[in-house]
Amino acid sequence: MTDLGHWDIVVVGGGLVGTATALGMARDGARVLVLDSSDTSFRASRGNFGLVWAQSKGAGNRDYATWTRTAVREWRALEAEIRELSGVETHYETGLGLHLCLGEDEFAKRAEMIGRVAAHQLPGDDVRMIRRDELLEIMPDVGPGVVGASMSSLDGACQSLALYRGLSIALQTAGARLVSNVQVSAIELQGDGYRIEAEGLRATAPKVLIAAGLATNRLAAPFGIPEIVRSQKGQILVTERARQILPAVTSGIRQTAEGTILIGDTKEETDEDRSTGQGMRQLAARAVRLLPEIGNLRVVRSWAALRVLTPDGNPVYDESPSHPGIFVATTHSGVTLAPAHRGPLAQWIMNGQRPPEFASFGAQRFAKTN
Repeated sequence: MTDLGHWDIVVVGGGLVGTATALGMARDGARVLVLDSSDTSFRASRGNFGLVWAQSKGAGNRDYATWTRTAVREWRALEAEIRELSGVETHYETGLGLHLCLGEDEFAKRAEMIGRVAAHQLPGDDVRMIRRDELLEIMPDVGPGVVGASMSSLDGACQSLALYRGLSIALQTAGARLVSNVQVSAIELQGDGYRIEAEGLRATAPKVLIAAGLATNRLAAPFGIPEIVRSQKGQILVTERARQILPAVTSGIRQTAEGTILIGDTKEETDEDRSTGQGMRQLAARAVRLLPEIGNLRVVRSWAALRVLTPDGNPVYDESPSHPGIFVATTHSGVTLAPAHRGPLAQWIMNGQRPPEFASFGAQRFAKTN
């Protein structure tokens, strides 16, 4: 077995949560080892829509609303840091985000949720509902069935694969080590720390962060962490390149810097991670109703990926109740929350600076009681 040595922390999982947190800890001077699984894994980090989105987060949880908006406001700083350390452009755009509503039922449901978000009265949050007449001033080409939208100036998007690549390069530039294509098989007590084994490799550290997506339940269970994640499939379509037809980022349709249009995303309660004809038809039909001009474009590819969701949709950031130094982190908002993982989450794990929002994000809220 190859000994990778002793580290300040080993991060199990090299997705968006693991890499952003590892970057923050490495920038703060920690010796960080990241162990990542196969490059062919159908992970959310490679299949997401790329939204940097606050307007719909935290309707039932003020801490989640605050945490999200803190992250969004730090996105420019993260973008600059990634550019500095990796040379990668994330193509972050912000200034106006819209969620389009087809029909009055959708509008009413969205308005109820947005009303609960707005009731938090968070500083600088301008999310509100607009009717079709106001929407047409922004997007004159929306379909006749679009009756209005929710709108926020905080929202935007990035190229998620560029973000992922940039974080992976940046954390290594900052001094961390990334080992890919290995699956962690064991995390065990050794002395006053832990031994981590993965396919013929071994490392030790006093702290371990489990940020392993859908593998988190299996790896965290021996340390008193209840089941905290489940899968949900999402599918995305990509069109050929087109002229600029989207003046704003919308939650279901967005145009990339290259001109292609992403159409997403389904919410399917299955762990089957392949695109299906039914899902693609559903996405295409809705997209044309939202923006009829999309009907003139060819779809050039599609993909599916598995979201990593908690039972209540809010993040989990916690330390094992029985094994100090074992941490878990999971959220389905790895793009949006990357700056918060790079900053406050990393600082909590390494230095004990616990953000006040974490009172709502403990794993034990999902513990089964007899």
